[in-house]
Amino acid sequence: MLRYGTRGGNDMADAKPTNWWATLPGLLTAAAAVITAVTGLLLGLGQLGVFDANMPVTAPGSPIGAGSSQPGSPASASSKPTPGNGTGWAVSLPAERKYRSADVEYEVLDAQVRPDVAGKITLTFSVRCSNYGRYDINFWDATFRLNAGGVSVSPDSGLNDLVAGDSSKSGDVSFTVPADTRDAVLRIKFPQGESTVQVALSPP
Repeated sequence: MLRYGTRGGNDMADAKPTNWWATLPGLLTAAAAVITAVTGLLLGLGQLGVFDANMPVTAPGSPIGAGSSQPGSPASASSKPTPGNGTGWAVSLPAERKYRSADVEYEVLDAQVRPDVAGKITLTFSVRCSNYGRYDINFWDATFRLNAGGVSVSPDSGLNDLVAGDSSKSGDVSFTVPADTRDAVLRIKFPQGESTVQVALSPP
């Protein structure tokens, strides 16, 4: 009887269910697999743009801001009138806008017009100065004059800068002229002479 009872006790111990803690590593492994799968799915949907439905779509290869011409591009090198600073005025510049003497070159990038005091307008030229020499040069108002209505006008932009050797810098040169000005000549003065730029203004 004792042997039977002892054997029966061993059988019951053998039949006891495995402790649930023994399955914890398996649960953790399964959970990690599910999280990895969900993360991969979300990343894939994000790359497809599923979550960016309200954002504008840009065609492949299209530059941002396409349609706005950059200074020096074929569109801006045209002599056709272009609006001046959204005021309705248009400024016509020659197709060739680079003027060089020795190691100094000036390029007229753009021109804009805005109303000033009564009976006056401000004509502003965006200019790039390139120094191909070794030493610094002045990039300032003193280099420029504007002939308008038979009068030589000096700039009032206050440009006063230096351009280091083998480098370029851009700046604005502004003139205040009568509002009835329709034709003007920008003069760029070099130590060995000067270059002239024909300018035509069209009111709104």
